[in-house]
Amino acid sequence: MSLFVLLPAYNEQESIRPLFKKFQILQQISNLDIRLILVDDGSRDATAQTAIEESQSLGISLKLVQHAKNAGLGQAIKTGFTTFLEISKEGDFLAAMDCDNTQPPELLIKMYETMIAGSYDIAIASRYRKGSKVIGLSKFREVMSYGASWLFRIAARVPGVKDYTCGYRLYNRTFVSKLDMYYGENLFTESGFACMIDLLLKAKPLKPKIVEIPMVLRYDQKPSASKMKILKTITRTLKLLFKNLTSPAPTAANLGQTFNQKETARIPLKITNHK
Repeated sequence: MSLFVLLPAYNEQESIRPLFKKFQILQQISNLDIRLILVDDGSRDATAQTAIEESQSLGISLKLVQHAKNAGLGQAIKTGFTTFLEISKEGDFLAAMDCDNTQPPELLIKMYETMIAGSYDIAIASRYRKGSKVIGLSKFREVMSYGASWLFRIAARVPGVKDYTCGYRLYNRTFVSKLDMYYGENLFTESGFACMIDLLLKAKPLKPKIVEIPMVLRYDQKPSASKMKILKTITRTLKLLFKNLTSPAPTAANLGQTFNQKETARIPLKITNHK
């Protein structure tokens, strides 16, 4: 069994070194076979070169996929999911997490063990469970985040989920394959940060078994400013929630057409392997 970790990255040169060091330590203290998939989403800095150098220096398995230009988080996640399905085998797992050094890689041990013990399809690193903590975030952002969480719970109602927007998740391959089978190119139709809640809304009709694991989120370790376009993200998210509330519940027969008829364009890719 291999645990692939998808890291969507845009201008994350400064984060790569400390983050990859944490993955080296994780590999040493666990029995997990960690394999990184870094999607460089058109970075203008040395994100790709730094990732190559650090992976080789630390002995970390790395598949680097590069977008020719910045296409957004949703497209980076889409590329990562596609790459995972191409190179993984049944029984493997896919984690997705931010590449900005704010989320703890060591939490993957608890997430993986919990998924195995409970036969879960998805594990979410949550900011809203007992034991969770957020360090370094402004009070305004904290209040806004908590309020949004309650809105999502009321409007989206995905069983077992309190944290709809955190991108730190662990999926078993069987469920990723099921999502791909039903949605195909329409699985990722949101290019921005709204893609995370969109993915949960699309997973909901397939009735996944989901568990949340409390996380300590370290915004104080983030070396660069947030790349989220807040107004655009709020607008897109509200549209998704409204559509979820007003549209008929999808069935397995029409899942691929329910959320968005438009297929997203394919992004030119450059793929390299490093060890």
